[in-house]
Amino acid sequence: MTLADIFRALTNGLKSGGYTQVVSSTVTMSVAGAYATGDYMGTSTTPQAFTDTVRGIGSTGIIKSISITDKIATANVAMELWLYTSTFTAPTDNGAWDITDVQNLTFVGVIPIATTGWYASSSNQNYFDGTICIPFKGTSTSLFYALVARGTTPAFTSGDLTISLGILQD
Repeated sequence: MTLADIFRALTNGLKSGGYTQVVSSTVTMSVAGAYATGDYMGTSTTPQAFTDTVRGIGSTGIIKSISITDKIATANVAMELWLYTSTFTAPTDNGAWDITDVQNLTFVGVIPIATTGWYASSSNQNYFDGTICIPFKGTSTSLFYALVARGTTPAFTSGDLTISLGILQD
C-alpha cells in the first residue's frame, strides 16, 4: 500500500470546502384545524427539528433556500419559520406564539413565507424562496423550528406540510 493509498483510505468520506445539504421535516400538528394569526403550528410543548444541518457540533452553515409542499392547496398562507440552534419549550399547538428571553438567546433567524410565493396545481401546492442568506453556527447538528401562522390557515393536519431547507455547510 502506497502513502497515497493510505491517505485516500484515511480521508474517505471526509468532506472539505463548501457542501450543500437539503434537510426536510414534515410538520406534525397536535391539533388539527385552522390557525389564526400569531398561532404556533406544531407539536405541543416540543419543537420540531431539521437534522444534519451542519457537519458537526460547532460547525457553521448558511441557509440558502426554503421549499414547502402543501398537500391540500386550499389557500396561499402567510407564515413564518422561526429557527433556533437549541431546543426550546414550544407553546401549545394552536396557541399564541411565545418564547422566553433565555430560550430566545439561541435564535438564528426568521424566514417569512409570503402568500405570493405559492405555486398551485389542482390538487396541491408548493412554496419556494431561493433568496435566503442566514448564517448560523450549530450547537448541535440540528436546527429547531417553530412555524407561526400570519393569517388564517386552512384546516391543516399532521403531514400536510413538509419543509425543506437548502443549506451550504462549511
